[in-house]
Amino acid sequence: MKPVLYLIVAVICLYQPVTAQKKMTLSLQEAIGVARGQSLLAKQIEADYSSYVHRYKSFKASLKPQLSLDGTLPSYDRSLINIVQPDGSYKVQSVRRSILGSNLTVTQNIFWTGGSIFVSSGANLFTNKGSGLDQRQWQTAPFQVGINQPLSLFNTVKWNFEQEKLRMKQATKQQIELYENLSGQITAAYFDLYVSKMVLNNARQNVQINDTLYKISTGRFNVGRIAENELLQVELQLMNARNAVTQGEVNVQANAKRLANLLGLDSNTEFELVPVTNAPVFAVDMKRAVEEAKNNRSDILGFDLQENSARRQVRQSQSNAFASGNIRLSYGLNQTAMTLAGAYQNPLDFQQVNIGYSLPLFGFGKNKHDIAASKANLESAQAQIAFQKKTFELEIENTVNQFLQLQLALIISAKSDTIAQKRYEVARNRYMLGKISITDLGLAQEAKDNAIVDYVRMLQQYWQSYYDIRRVTLYDFEKNLPINN
Repeated sequence: MKPVLYLIVAVICLYQPVTAQKKMTLSLQEAIGVARGQSLLAKQIEADYSSYVHRYKSFKASLKPQLSLDGTLPSYDRSLINIVQPDGSYKVQSVRRSILGSNLTVTQNIFWTGGSIFVSSGANLFTNKGSGLDQRQWQTAPFQVGINQPLSLFNTVKWNFEQEKLRMKQATKQQIELYENLSGQITAAYFDLYVSKMVLNNARQNVQINDTLYKISTGRFNVGRIAENELLQVELQLMNARNAVTQGEVNVQANAKRLANLLGLDSNTEFELVPVTNAPVFAVDMKRAVEEAKNNRSDILGFDLQENSARRQVRQSQSNAFASGNIRLSYGLNQTAMTLAGAYQNPLDFQQVNIGYSLPLFGFGKNKHDIAASKANLESAQAQIAFQKKTFELEIENTVNQFLQLQLALIISAKSDTIAQKRYEVARNRYMLGKISITDLGLAQEAKDNAIVDYVRMLQQYWQSYYDIRRVTLYDFEKNLPINN
């Protein structure tokens, strides 16, 4: 017996927390505010959104003039080369050649054509040394302006811009949806802890009540008023109540750690939760909900992006089936001299024209089938989007119906809780007077305990449904305003 007792004491000692707990009083709305302000999930949401913002700004910046500096620092070649002599023979000569230069360029994309214009200025130094050879020459291009224009039916810049705009709008909506989803997660964790604390308190009250009933039943048994079986039933209820306290303490600790983790707080934080006794009740029109969801949700922008990508593929395959090419035109000034200053004196103008083309002549129907495949892919995407939109509307309708049903269920659950409490009080008083059996009292106590939990769980479902309505529509029906943050 002693070894068993020592083991129990050791387990209890090890179970005691080794760090001091921080106490924090928290309401549901305060918990949601803390989560949005400092939780790891909120930081992830902000980081993901920031990534999209910077990506979009980077793309917009690429449409503006770009200044770059490139060059050679330096290029050096030391080798033997064959030089053709006037009589046709070869002479091997050692040379040492180097190139040093840089070029400053400003480039601007042309949005409507997909081409670009540029302005540049640069200078290069060439040296060539060998057996009896010592050359040094500067070459400059003080000014050069030109245009580079692809000859194609497909404008990459324009299509990229349309897609980036859709992605940025989608990311903005997704951020709001994720915050509403976070509110739902916090609501679930808050009520889980709240319910576990309530169950624990109720279990402790049941221990006190059942302990009193056991003492009374023991006295009745001693005078022969009740059978031993009924006394054992009362004792069993007392043991079950004590077990419920132990399990309740474990559940409270686990749910407190889960809530602290979601809020970004220390895991040893002890929460004093403000009771949630009511919930906002308001009407939600089904057609209005579907309309707001179509106007606000990121899913709709996702559908647009999906169709845009399919149309882009069709346009690109059509462009590949026709002639393509590139035009490069430039005009500028250049000069050469032995010195850098001389290379900038009396510059000579120059012009460059380069027109390239590519014309598909025969490919066994490759381009034809590429176009047909891309069009079939577009039809598939449109059919899938149409189906997804129907599913999207059903999701909104189901969420609204559930929310409205929970409003009625919440009222019924509140009445059931009140009835179960009164029934238990009546049953306990009647048992004290010896008018009902312990079995009837146990049934009344079980109904009372279940009704308490059921009402709070119904509150939890209602609040989660409240945030589901906000998430799936991005509209606040309580205030009749769109949700923007």
